[in-house]
Amino acid sequence: MLQASESAFVVIAVMAASLAFLFALDRCWPSHHRRKHNDAFAWQVNFLGMTYGVIISFMLFAAWTSFSDAITNANGEANAAINLSRLSDTLPQAQGDSVRALTRSYVDVMLNDEWPAMTHNQLSPKSHELIQQLWYVLSHTLATSQAQQVGLDHAFIELSSMTEHRRIRQEQALQHLPGILWAVLLLGSVLTVSYACLFGAENLKLHAIQVGGLSLLIALSLAAIADLSRPYQGAAHVEPYGFLRAQETLNAATETH
Repeated sequence: MLQASESAFVVIAVMAASLAFLFALDRCWPSHHRRKHNDAFAWQVNFLGMTYGVIISFMLFAAWTSFSDAITNANGEANAAINLSRLSDTLPQAQGDSVRALTRSYVDVMLNDEWPAMTHNQLSPKSHELIQQLWYVLSHTLATSQAQQVGLDHAFIELSSMTEHRRIRQEQALQHLPGILWAVLLLGSVLTVSYACLFGAENLKLHAIQVGGLSLLIALSLAAIADLSRPYQGAAHVEPYGFLRAQETLNAATETH
């Protein structure tokens, strides 16, 4: 996935290629010769531009929605970890201490291992091991009072929620935009800019500014879609703010025990 500097280079390269095509076209087919075909080009450009505009707008909206869902899911996982740690106080002493320590380790693994691994399109196995240990501890906890039984039931609910959020996050970290959609976006961008260059303008410099602006907008939109469609990689990615807050909360709770 492209980083910020690489995305900027791609945007500049797209603009340069668009302007180079315009000037090359003007040398091979001067604008005063193309001007007589403007009426034929007009409806084609309007239809193509409107269609491509709808497609790229929808894809950008879908990518942003997916990115927002990833943020919400990561925060839900962190909140479940906090709730599970708090519920450890209602469990028997030995199991409560184990759940509290494992949950704190899970948050530390998220920050130190899992998040850096996801930026490289990988996953850390340590979180899976800690989840398995948490399930083992709760499954072998015997409640001796009504309060402990209620706390154990709620602990299972929070652990189930944390496991579900973790599974969704890992799926989101590995997802990507299908190749067929990228083919539509890239082919549409080439056709849109090419048809814009075919117009025969009286002022070539003004035409170049218009084509450069159009190619800039398209390139920025495609770069945004590329980043947002992979929420844990690239220049724009989901930050572990929820787990940072969870770490602060759990560390403060540990000091009180």
